[in-house]
Amino acid sequence: MPVHRSHITTDVVAGITLAAVSIPVALGYAKIAGMPVVTGLYTLLLPMAVFAILGSSRHLVVGADSATAAILGAALAGLAVAGSPQYVRLAGLAALLAGGLLLVARLARLGFLANFLSRTVLVGFLTGVGIQVAARQLPDMLGVTVADKATPARLLDIARALPQAHAADLAVSAGVIVPADRGDRRDHREPGGGPGRARGGRARPRPTGAATPGAARPRMA
Repeated sequence: MPVHRSHITTDVVAGITLAAVSIPVALGYAKIAGMPVVTGLYTLLLPMAVFAILGSSRHLVVGADSATAAILGAALAGLAVAGSPQYVRLAGLAALLAGGLLLVARLARLGFLANFLSRTVLVGFLTGVGIQVAARQLPDMLGVTVADKATPARLLDIARALPQAHAADLAVSAGVIVPADRGDRRDHREPGGGPGRARGGRARPRPTGAATPGAARPRMA
């Protein structure tokens, strides 16, 4: 993309904002996957550098993702200790296999298969991923220690450990979640009513043939 001198200031601010948001998120994804935290930086910097050279889409997400991190952590949990050298080697092998399969799918033009994924399937998948991610993050948010078990047993251990929760960890967690939740609600709030908008929030249909306000009317002969 060309660089304009008039946009340098805004581009720098955008880069700093992106780094402030993406770096903690990437570190968190690495922990969810059971990898050393520093690998989160690798998944953030290297894919972006390669995509800047080879990619062209402004909407494609490159880097770590909560769904893939949770799936990777769940798949390797029974094969090696999280964070161990063997675990890291298995995660690297899984990443290479996934990349190879995606390349084969691209060459075979299998992208149309995504059209057969119903909304119900996607919502169920994302809900399951959210529960699994929450089960992995709740112990750190509460300041308790639980064994690395399957998600239902892990949630049960968290519930039993609630009386030992640390007030400081709870305060920090609440200080992050509450402002983020309020900001998300404010962003998704429907704008206020304007001209042609009913009190219920829906736009009133304009009668057929009615003139648009401000539109020029034909002169009579």
